[in-house]
Amino acid sequence: MFFHQYVLFTLFFCFFLFSAFFFRNPERSVQSKPSELISPADGRVMGVDEMHEAEFLDETVLRIAVFMGPGDVHVNRAPCDGTVRRIVHRDGQFRMAFKKESDKENERNYILLEKNGDKLLVVQIAGFLARRIHCWVQENDVVRKGGRIGMIAFGSRVDLYTPLGYESVVKLGERVKAGLTVLARKKGEA
Repeated sequence: MFFHQYVLFTLFFCFFLFSAFFFRNPERSVQSKPSELISPADGRVMGVDEMHEAEFLDETVLRIAVFMGPGDVHVNRAPCDGTVRRIVHRDGQFRMAFKKESDKENERNYILLEKNGDKLLVVQIAGFLARRIHCWVQENDVVRKGGRIGMIAFGSRVDLYTPLGYESVVKLGERVKAGLTVLARKKGEA
């Protein structure tokens, strides 16, 4: 009897420790210039490319994709000061988020931000283990750079779409931290 209680307690305690680690939400102090965009997610840069985004921005944009592994903090943060102009949630699959097609097939949440006339798009993409995307902002909310905007439970991927007036300052495979690492900078501004 005692052995069963000990095993049950040990399992419960391990689950508690895992949950506390996984759902951690640390304070972070943003140190960047107004012309810089910071990472909306912890993880590894899995893509930096130009593409045409037709639905929300209707222009060719720079996309920086960040894959969140199981050990990363899964709270997402605003890449800049701005106003939330639109939020759209799309149901979808729960495939591996590092796969190329996951940005179109997986469950995802679009957050369109406006910053001084520039429109930026943050896309939260659920992955294989992730079954829930939390969006903590609403349309017309004013967000501050580094402010918490959501979370993907059990992680996945976050894509940032910027106008071509910005240039990436990160490389493929580089580790980044939400609210701390600068991802892109407005061209011509140091």
